[in-house]
Amino acid sequence: MNLAMDLLRGVLVGMAGLLPGLCGSTLLVIFGLYRPLTAALARPFENPRAKIVRFGPFFVAAGLGLLLGSRLLATLFARYEISAIWLFMGFMIGGVPELLREVRRTEGTWRGWLAFGLLMGACIGLAVWQQRLVPRGEAVDIHWVVWVLAGGGIGLGSIMPGVSVAFVLIHFGIYQPMLEGAAALQLRVLAPIALGAAVVIMTLARAADWLFRNAEGAAIRGVLGLVMGSILLVYPGCPPGISRLTCPLLFVAGAGISMALNRYAPRP
Repeated sequence: MNLAMDLLRGVLVGMAGLLPGLCGSTLLVIFGLYRPLTAALARPFENPRAKIVRFGPFFVAAGLGLLLGSRLLATLFARYEISAIWLFMGFMIGGVPELLREVRRTEGTWRGWLAFGLLMGACIGLAVWQQRLVPRGEAVDIHWVVWVLAGGGIGLGSIMPGVSVAFVLIHFGIYQPMLEGAAALQLRVLAPIALGAAVVIMTLARAADWLFRNAEGAAIRGVLGLVMGSILLVYPGCPPGISRLTCPLLFVAGAGISMALNRYAPRP
């Protein structure tokens, strides 16, 4: 039963890893796996066999979920990009009340609010800067370094609860090509993404474990700044026609789903 649950959770976490606003680490917190998993990754060479037995099936299932999710999202995003972005913004906003509760619970210092301001300001700066690495609608051969950075962003979202770098990828026009490349099992896309994700996860696992143990207030405020600023990166405006009604409804639905999921997260 535990193996079956680990496989199911792995698939869901892998799929959520590509969803803006519902990053994989959010589900890890909800499933009660975040702390044991980051602790294991922070010290990978301490009793490695036991860790492989415990978390190996989970990681295999997460990889499968990522591939399945890329196929579904590639189709959705290609056909309904603006509507999907409104849904994703709802996912992100739905996590804000929980973050605010965590802000009130944790001790705040000037360093925490500095992290909030810097991360939110960085997102606003990107939103103001209109030049894109990959212009929308143009078929551009993306350099492998960009895919490594995209993988690093996915890895960051897998380690830091509430962080969804997918909004940055959407802003620069990288998100859709990434989904299509992963869905088509293109090694030129998958290999550098996997490399970037692995490097960030292994590098930041110990840092995240330490941060949420010793500087939780600053970490929570930094995440809040990134969440609030990310909305400005991808706001697509209000579309004409029937979408003028459906997009706000999707936003509300996304926020409701996100808030419902956060209610099931275990409280510290």
